Amino acid sequence: LLENLNPEQLAAVTLPHASALILAGAGSGKTRVLTTRIAWLLAIGQASPLSILAVTFTNKAAKEMFSRLSALTPVNTRGMWIGTFHGLCNRMLRAHYRDAQLPQLFQIMDMQDQLALIKRVYKAHNIDDERFAARQLQSLINASKEEGLRPNQVEAHDEFTRRQVEHFALHEQACQRDGVVDFPELLLRTYELLTQNEGLREHYRRRFSHILVDEFQDTNVLQYKWLKRLSGPPPSVFALRDDDRCI
Repeated sequence: LLENLNPEQLAAVTLPHASALILAGAGSGKTRVLTTRIAWLLAIGQASPLSILAVTFTNKAAKEMFSRLSALTPVNTRGMWIGTFHGLCNRMLRAHYRDAQLPQLFQIMDMQDQLALIKRVYKAHNIDDERFAARQLQSLINASKEEGLRPNQVEAHDEFTRRQVEHFALHEQACQRDGVVDFPELLLRTYELLTQNEGLREHYRRRFSHILVDEFQDTNVLQYKWLKRLSGPPPSVFALRDDDRCI
């Protein structure tokens, strides 16, 4: 596992059980380091397949991690918690849909589905779509949720924004009624689930002794808060990011 690593990669892969942020430039082998560390933790018995949570940002990157890990270890990787933020949140919400106040077979909306629902809400409530553009409300909804905010938490400094927040609330009611969630809702609903349900939060904190993050970005408020909710005091968080592309 370790023989083809350079000194810096070797040091990162074999770090002791503690939180660490690894800064590395493009092409320096971040994904290789992360997957090799997982395989190394499994090989030395420091972790089991179900005690690891590995997060990345795209489905392509998640598939690449699975592929590399399968080549590095004889351990069956099926069922491991490796995926995107949204994919892992979806998995958690499917397992705890009642606690999350969702129907068992809730549907996920893409951007076009979300926009179509906003337009249906406008029509149902006779909202002027020329004054209140649907895409503008869509931007407000997604930006607010990515900050971890519900409609009643969004500050409205003028009458136009106050009306938009009202429309945001109507959209949320429609989503709940129809049993649908948009992509930002996956993360926000999971964060709220972990925040409000102490038993569930402690269950996952005990379960995941190692949390590994590829392309870590602490500039995304909700993703950062989600990771903090899951980590708690006991686990180690092993985060890699490209120092050239971060603020």
